[in-house]
Amino acid sequence: MLKYFISILLITNSLTALSQDDIALDSIPLKTTYGIKIGIDISKQIRMLTEPNYKGLVLTGDYRILDRLFLAAEFGSEEKKTSNEVLDFDTDGTFLKLGVNYNIYNNRKGLDNEIYVGFRYGLGKFNHKLNSYTIYDLDQYWNQNKVSSISDFKNLTASWFEFVLGFNAEVLNNTYMGLSLRLNRLLNEEKPENFGNLYIPGFNKVLEENNFGVGIAYSIFYQIPIFKKNKK
Repeated sequence: MLKYFISILLITNSLTALSQDDIALDSIPLKTTYGIKIGIDISKQIRMLTEPNYKGLVLTGDYRILDRLFLAAEFGSEEKKTSNEVLDFDTDGTFLKLGVNYNIYNNRKGLDNEIYVGFRYGLGKFNHKLNSYTIYDLDQYWNQNKVSSISDFKNLTASWFEFVLGFNAEVLNNTYMGLSLRLNRLLNEEKPENFGNLYIPGFNKVLEENNFGVGIAYSIFYQIPIFKKNKK
């Protein structure tokens, strides 16, 4: 009986302490930090470990303009070599994405995490270098015609729209880790003559007769606090 009494007493004391903490939090006016988050998309570095023919770097950032609304930007570059039984070509280029995030998550008191929806408008400038290609001839299946002729297609452009769903969690003071999923819709592209844009930096793979694509990003951010406002 003494054992159960002691257990009940300990639970009661714990609940009392938690209630006092909640009262203390309620009595403290909470403030929202307004600042700039600057980070890097580490999914590109992970991809470089698994794909030796790929190099990429993407810097990301956002700025809170309202309690739940953030301006967002991404700038990056990619290099990729594609080689298969039909084509061998290299792609390199840079891209810029601008948009907004809206936080739909109601944080507990004292927390500053995000579950957000957003969009980006992407602009890319890139080059292709066609190293070789194979001409299929149905009459000479075992003796395909491989053409090794280097062709450069420079200063190509493309634009696209991205719908974004993601989250950011504060793991340390002013340090965040995030994950986001992207659904891309190609708006326009400058196609080289007698060749297609099979890969666009920032957009990812381009499929024939399909203007949609998908992507994923893992990011680490550090927030530079600028000022604080009372949370509504």
